[in-house]
Amino acid sequence: MLRALLATGLVLAASACAPDDPESSPAPSSTAAVDPAVGTDPGTDLAYGDEATVVWQPESDVAGVLDVSVDAVAEQDDSVFDGWVSEVMPDARPYFVTVSLANAGESDLGGQEVPIYLRDDTGALGAPWTLGGDFSDCQSGPLPTPFAAGARADMCLVYLVPDGARVRDLVFEPTEGYDPITWTGTVTRPDREAKPGKRGKPGGRG
Repeated sequence: MLRALLATGLVLAASACAPDDPESSPAPSSTAAVDPAVGTDPGTDLAYGDEATVVWQPESDVAGVLDVSVDAVAEQDDSVFDGWVSEVMPDARPYFVTVSLANAGESDLGGQEVPIYLRDDTGALGAPWTLGGDFSDCQSGPLPTPFAAGARADMCLVYLVPDGARVRDLVFEPTEGYDPITWTGTVTRPDREAKPGKRGKPGGRG
């Protein structure tokens, strides 16, 4: 069951197209019910560690405003999942992405998925994976619950990129046609001498 879920998620990540493909771009959402002037301008290019204020509407009655920075991007060996999944996926390259977030609005954003995608050098977009169990290396998932006004969190997000591709940038893109806010910088490569630690049991993907 888990293997099937992982394979399905990989197919989605591998088949994601550039933002102008309406069938595989991030799902559209409504215009945020907050003043867009409070946010960083669409199309802004940032470096890792730079902060942006992003505005979107995850639900019809929830307006999201977050101060966000993509702090680090680290490519992983396939062995990072050894003992946690039943089979290493040879056609996926894992990336762990560290982000800092602060709720700069009024809505409780607990449990919401922040529309930050990894774009690879083929132009494909991939969403972060939601992991469960006690996989402590990078406990990827939605925002903590609760996540009220003023709350802050440092999170690690897991992305999978088709083998042969590499990360190009991280993008905030809440709606189709939105000129994304991007982060770029130096990607950390895996330490080939490091030995994988003991993993917990798998949880699944949301």
